[in-house]
Amino acid sequence: MNATLLDDRRRLVMPPELPAKSAVTVQQIDADTWSVQRHRPQRDFMMVAIPVIQELPRDPEWEAIEARRTAHTNRKVAPVEE
Repeated sequence: MNATLLDDRRRLVMPPELPAKSAVTVQQIDADTWSVQRHRPQRDFMMVAIPVIQELPRDPEWEAIEARRTAHTNRKVAPVEE
C-alpha cells in the first residue's frame, strides 16, 4: 500500500476526490497488494416497457405439450405423504 494513503492507525484513507460513503470493493491480491475499486452507477442500460398480461389466451396444443413435459418430469418424484 502506498504509505501516503494510510493514517496513523494504519487505516486506508481514500483520496479527497472520492465522495464519503462511496461503495468500494477491496480485494487482496497477495500479502502486500490490495486493490480498491469504486463502484459507479451503470449508465449503459436501456429500459424496456413490458405490458402486464393478466391471462394468456388458451392454447390446447401448448397445454398438451406442457402436460406431457410435467408428467415426464414428475415420473421419478416420490408422492407427497401428508
